Amino acid sequence: MNEELTSQTLLDVDRDDMWGKLVHFPDHWTEIAASTQQKSWSLDSDSIDNVCLSGMGGSAIGADLLRSYTAGCSPVPVYVNRGYDIPHWVGKNTLFVACSFSGNTEETLSALDHAIERGAQVVAVTSGGQLLVKASREGFDYVKIPGGMPPRAALAYSFVPLFRLFQSLGYIDEDESALEETADLLRDQVRQLSDMDGNQALTIAREINETLPVIYTGHGLLEPVGLRWRGQFGENSKILAYGNTIPEMNHNEIVGWEQTAHLTGRLSVIMLEDESDHPKVQKRMKIVRELVEDQSVFLTRLLSAGESRLARLFSLVQLGDWVSVYLALINNVDPTPIAKIDLLKSRLAELE
Repeated sequence: MNEELTSQTLLDVDRDDMWGKLVHFPDHWTEIAASTQQKSWSLDSDSIDNVCLSGMGGSAIGADLLRSYTAGCSPVPVYVNRGYDIPHWVGKNTLFVACSFSGNTEETLSALDHAIERGAQVVAVTSGGQLLVKASREGFDYVKIPGGMPPRAALAYSFVPLFRLFQSLGYIDEDESALEETADLLRDQVRQLSDMDGNQALTIAREINETLPVIYTGHGLLEPVGLRWRGQFGENSKILAYGNTIPEMNHNEIVGWEQTAHLTGRLSVIMLEDESDHPKVQKRMKIVRELVEDQSVFLTRLLSAGESRLARLFSLVQLGDWVSVYLALINNVDPTPIAKIDLLKSRLAELE
């Protein structure tokens, strides 16, 4: 364990420079926002009755964030699909968006084939691979994004094109200033969070080290942020993390906190909160904190920052990314390699 971090730590441990990718996240945001600002789409918007966004892992989290971000303003239902198949309702009045950073995600390619068979309008967001080939051959809209990094580090490239797509359809109620405010906020955060002498993310990482983090959010805007935190703990920190939403956990899981003696000193709780959380949810969160505090070795409330809904959403996304990388570094773990995923894929290939 190496809780004293230095530039040498980054050279010794972070060999594939995940740190640098976090530092440049605001630059990715500004770059893709500028390059997609004049993007045109050949869609029949009047015939769209629903939207199905399909992806896996780091390629899908942008879709999750878009779904929660537009939940209160999109005039049509928005669904995030994870898997080989697609819902029965996907058809000619569906906008189907295939999200695959590599362009070779087998589940997404399978789902795309089904959507094409059903006559859906299709858009792709990818850096290349079979998805880009298929988009060029089939003649549907696509956004080609930069490659050369893990999908989880390309979130700006994955999310902003989806924002632009929904913006062009009139499904978003915030204007260009939300993108600009978010870029400014992300830059300010990076300046603070990259200070290895001490910052909020490093403090949290040290507090939750050697525990099972449990992340709670409301059921609205921040629900996918909890998912992002859990995914980043898994891929970057190489640890298990758990999460749920409120009020759902109040109707079942809260009782499970009664029998945690065998986990004494092993549970930490992170509560992600936003001003848009329902007033009743805010009250429930306060009560939950009181009920689980004695069973957790560390409990913290993290409030979103920013004026726009978009900025508030990504303020906590970026904070979680930094926490996960700091947690890896203080344990001398390289954040980038994903050995278990690589092994799983190789074994799947052997079975084909």
